[in-house]
Amino acid sequence: MKNTILILLIIIPFFSFSQVKINGTIKDETGLLSNVNVILSDDKDVTVKEIVTGQDGSFEFDVSKGIYKITISYLDYESFFQEISAENDIQLEPIILKRKENILEEVVIKNSGSLIKRKLDKTIFSVQNSPIASVGNGFDALKRAPGLILKNDEIVMLGKSSVRIMIEGKMVQLTGEELKNFLKTISATDIKEIEVITNPSSKYEVEGNSGIVNIIFKRSKKDSWSDNISATHIQAKYGKQSLNNNFSYRKDKINLSFITGYDYGDTFIDQRMEIYFKDSPLKLKTHQKQNENSFSTRLLFDYNMSSYDKVGIQYSGAFIKSNLKDNIHTDIYNSSNEIDYYLKANGNLDGKKDNHSVNLFYERKLDTLGKKIIFNVDYLNYNRDVHSNLLSNKYNTDNEFMNVDFANNSNVNQNIDNYNAKIDVEHPSAFANFQYGAKISFIKTNNDNIYYDLISGSPVLDPELSDEFNYKENIQAAYFTGTKKINQKIDLQIGLRGEYTQTTGESEKLDQINKNDYFKLFPTVFFSYQKNEDNVFSFNYGRRIQRPSYSLLNPLRYFVNSNVSSQGNPNLQPAFIDSFEFSHTYKENLNTKISFMSKTNAFGVVFKLDESTQEQIVTQENFYTNYGFALTENYQLPIFSWWKTDNTLFLNYSVSNKTNNDVNASLKNGLEFYGSINNIFTFDKDGKIIGELNFWYNSPYKDNLFEYSQASSLDLAFTYKSIIKNLNLSMGLFDIFNSSVRKMSSEINGINQNYISYPSNRYFRISLNYMFGNDKIKSQKRNFGNEEERKRSN
Repeated sequence: MKNTILILLIIIPFFSFSQVKINGTIKDETGLLSNVNVILSDDKDVTVKEIVTGQDGSFEFDVSKGIYKITISYLDYESFFQEISAENDIQLEPIILKRKENILEEVVIKNSGSLIKRKLDKTIFSVQNSPIASVGNGFDALKRAPGLILKNDEIVMLGKSSVRIMIEGKMVQLTGEELKNFLKTISATDIKEIEVITNPSSKYEVEGNSGIVNIIFKRSKKDSWSDNISATHIQAKYGKQSLNNNFSYRKDKINLSFITGYDYGDTFIDQRMEIYFKDSPLKLKTHQKQNENSFSTRLLFDYNMSSYDKVGIQYSGAFIKSNLKDNIHTDIYNSSNEIDYYLKANGNLDGKKDNHSVNLFYERKLDTLGKKIIFNVDYLNYNRDVHSNLLSNKYNTDNEFMNVDFANNSNVNQNIDNYNAKIDVEHPSAFANFQYGAKISFIKTNNDNIYYDLISGSPVLDPELSDEFNYKENIQAAYFTGTKKINQKIDLQIGLRGEYTQTTGESEKLDQINKNDYFKLFPTVFFSYQKNEDNVFSFNYGRRIQRPSYSLLNPLRYFVNSNVSSQGNPNLQPAFIDSFEFSHTYKENLNTKISFMSKTNAFGVVFKLDESTQEQIVTQENFYTNYGFALTENYQLPIFSWWKTDNTLFLNYSVSNKTNNDVNASLKNGLEFYGSINNIFTFDKDGKIIGELNFWYNSPYKDNLFEYSQASSLDLAFTYKSIIKNLNLSMGLFDIFNSSVRKMSSEINGINQNYISYPSNRYFRISLNYMFGNDKIKSQKRNFGNEEERKRSN
């Protein structure tokens, strides 16, 4: 026994001396800071320990002797780093964190700041630093984001097609026109930044043939409240007005935001189509005036139950009423290319749309090293009711009435319900950082369409055009990613996502049920090599799926007149996309990317033309495989301290091969060029006047069935911070030369046709913004045992 005690007395000192303590305190200019995360990493940048400061701002690490780095990143403070050599117990000098500039004045741009930041798997665009993007709605802001462009009034990625949208990391289960309407209910003044993810990791949903765009909203400052009021007027041919209010409150355990917006006004759209039938060519011109009245709201409430637990709820909703007046004029020619007769149509469409989205979440920190689990439950409801009348009359060349060509009345109701739940786990370890999780999603959409024929003067139900189409889509998914820093220069991330999908589409008129049932795996790989401080090389690969939207599956026909209609295809199958990207970044300013994309079983627009009846049906088919080869150059350059520029050059060669010989059309291959120059100017030393001048050009190009004409746009805007604190004025001119629209041309069955649309892209915008509040809410002192929790916030 004595020998045992003697051995312990000899050994214990060695263990004691091999461990050392590192102590310190953290404060700012006002005092000590509690609940600050402090990370201790070794000389290989591997996290050793993570701790949260106590009420007195102190922290302590018990570690082995060695060289370490302390990292502190906390809320609206500048990040802090310090390397230390721990051979003995260390008492560090007090660490004083400095606040970042412009945190309270989020909408007030004090200096131009950094517009674009590039990370391993995404590009981050600072909306609040752009005079053009920071005013207007969410759809307007996306048009300014790097790598996104406007094509045919739709936001697309360079070299790809439409994108999927996330709000605060949560996918919006809407596409097409429904998604566009949803984005227009979001005020750009509430957006902090936009993340453009060209090749998403396995953590994200794989839906969409291009990447993902994640919209991040602004957050209120700790122990503060603020209210931001903005009023905007847009003048094109007609005018539109909007009024938005954003109230934020954050104190102790509570984080609250309440946002409302109201929009009212008119939009003019000019559409033109030419179809060159052999014997009777037609030229169609449509003038549309759309009046829209919308109210939107968003409520966010987070509550920190403890330093480890947080719960929250978020609701967003929009209520839109609209009226669309159509004036359609169609010239019908004879074989001698002389006008044979006219079709003149007038339409009136009254619509009501509303959407509601609710999210509940719970976050639990499992330890102080960063391990946590997050639960999310979401519900989305989208409802659209449309009542329309269309009367098309036939006139001879002397403008004399001949007969009624087409007359109908329709009632269309669309309802979408989406329920989903997911669990995400973040699991850092000494070997690598892991993320894994699962998700289930249930989508049900109902389209009820009733058509009446009015040619007789009385409404007669048209069973050929009336239909009820129901669509269900259930998805179960699981994913896993592992990220490892191999050494100081190499980072690697590998992921795998599996999705099991079941879909059912049922048409009452066709008495037809279409079902799909498939399981697919979607791998991702990200690799980064930092050769030195100036040069970073990266590679990524990802596989994705493009499922047909609900409207593309609906077999109901929609008529413009007796000659032109559109129809969905319930037999459409999903397409699959493989994307490879290799990039090089030099000094964080010059980024070069070479990419390759392969899309198999792709679907797209097909025109079914009947020469004998002079009738065209626009529908969709799976009929081709597409390959894209692209080169992208991005360069950020501070020419002077007051002038910063961001430039993009993009070359893409697209090749398509037809896989469905039933489609009688020749596919077109070709080269596309896109270039943009975006400039930000600070006109005074205090940063009170900031301007932005942007220009982009897109060359003519060929893609599948279509040839597109060139397009360009010149935009000019500035923001002025007035002598009245927190009052800002913004003005801008957009698409100054009205040159952003593209003409589409195609040849099918030997018949040429052209289409172009002018959706009021040229306009003037003026906006006034005022922000007020209190950035120092004093906390009441309490005499019971919750003082520690009192200051906690996320």
